[in-house]
Amino acid sequence: MITIKEIASILGLSPTTVSNVVNGHTEKMSPATRQRIEEALVQYGFEKAVHQEEYGKALKLISVDFCLRYKESVFTDPFCGELLNAICIKLQEFGRYPVCGIPQDEEDIFHKLQARNIQGGIVIGFDPWECQKFAEKVGKPLVYIDCGEGDYDNVGIADYEGGKQITEFMLKQGHRKIAFFCDKKSPVSSTYERFRGYCDALEGYGITYSNKDYYYLPSSRNLRREALRNFALKAKREGYTAVFVVSDLLANEAISIFFGEGLKVPEDISVAGFDDNIYARLSRPMLTTVRQSVNEKGEEAVKLLMQRIRGEEIIAKSFKLPVELIVRESIRNIN
Repeated sequence: MITIKEIASILGLSPTTVSNVVNGHTEKMSPATRQRIEEALVQYGFEKAVHQEEYGKALKLISVDFCLRYKESVFTDPFCGELLNAICIKLQEFGRYPVCGIPQDEEDIFHKLQARNIQGGIVIGFDPWECQKFAEKVGKPLVYIDCGEGDYDNVGIADYEGGKQITEFMLKQGHRKIAFFCDKKSPVSSTYERFRGYCDALEGYGITYSNKDYYYLPSSRNLRREALRNFALKAKREGYTAVFVVSDLLANEAISIFFGEGLKVPEDISVAGFDDNIYARLSRPMLTTVRQSVNEKGEEAVKLLMQRIRGEEIIAKSFKLPVELIVRESIRNIN
């Protein structure tokens, strides 16, 4: 590729004069000289080199972090993939570009947010008690997704209502011994709200929740499968007729393991999920579940963040999107 110095030599001009035309500094230059240089630039196929530092300064970046240490593979999870897709598309509408990460701790996120051209961030996976302090520490606009409620910006869904609705549906179908499957040893944030809805629905039917009905599904695939297999072997003996699983992905896996142990769904045990993603529809039988709009969640998070970046007035710092009970084939009426 031809250089500014070479073109200057061909034209008998100084490299500074040619450089001024390349960079648009032609105020003190005669029209004839400028035209002569511009024609030469085209003739010899000159291309201006863009330094990486200059390119980076031109981009307006948004940090998007999935702090989900308990997941084996974050971006192959249908919820995370759909959410990231929605965030990226909405950011494009505002002329912003995502810088995505799977951080090990909050310090990883903090250091990234200190970069000069990162205007703000979206964080998924923090516990509620972490959010306010971290948002104050960052000092830039920050929006959380599914991180509970507090004195910080968060976009969530009606998890409590969803958990209560689907548990009440199973109770109306005659089920009285319903296990709760969760991917955390003790429910927090969104899973806590689903769990609380489950407990309140039981109480509404005069059923006292027992800690024995809470089953932890580890992040390790082998350990999780073993936990599901152990449940399948004792489910009938202990009187379980249904399970409520906190996500469709795990519910689908539970159905597969149960079938392998001779526990058929819904003939022997009913299974309910949460999310209504592709796994709910690919499951056999198809899952009764709670539908949430993951796309809307991502879009609203971006819109809220952009309001903060622009300094606009915010009506609500934290809000919940509605959910919907979706009835399919995985729950049997045993009345």
